Amino acid sequence: MGPDGPGSPASHVDLLRRAASGLTSRLEEILGADDLTLDQWRVLRTLTEQGPLSMSDLSALTHVTGPTLTRIVDRLVERALLYRNVDAADRRRVLVHAAERGSALCRSLAPRVADAERDGLAPLSDAEARTLRRLLERLATG
Repeated sequence: MGPDGPGSPASHVDLLRRAASGLTSRLEEILGADDLTLDQWRVLRTLTEQGPLSMSDLSALTHVTGPTLTRIVDRLVERALLYRNVDAADRRRVLVHAAERGSALCRSLAPRVADAERDGLAPLSDAEARTLRRLLERLATG
């Protein structure tokens, strides 16, 4: 049902939200088994893939804002999935690292997350999925 009642087309925002919600639910189910939120997963995956980062660089890559990112990192540090240390090149800067335990968890979850993403895109052909990705990247950066 669209905003103007039955039979009216759904808005682009509504369609994007519904598509994202379905995929998010699948991912949250997978991640929840290991007591991770989607944002925690994004932070852990980014650090596992990119290596140590400052909080500002981590925020820029994950699009998670300062206070929320601090809570996420604190929680993952408490679970020994991440750790912080002072940057040897600039002692004023603190870097966040994926601990071996966090990297191992990320490696074990990555195939299941990839499968869920693939399942979420199953109604699309490969060409349609590539087109969708290009269009979403344009929207996200534009």
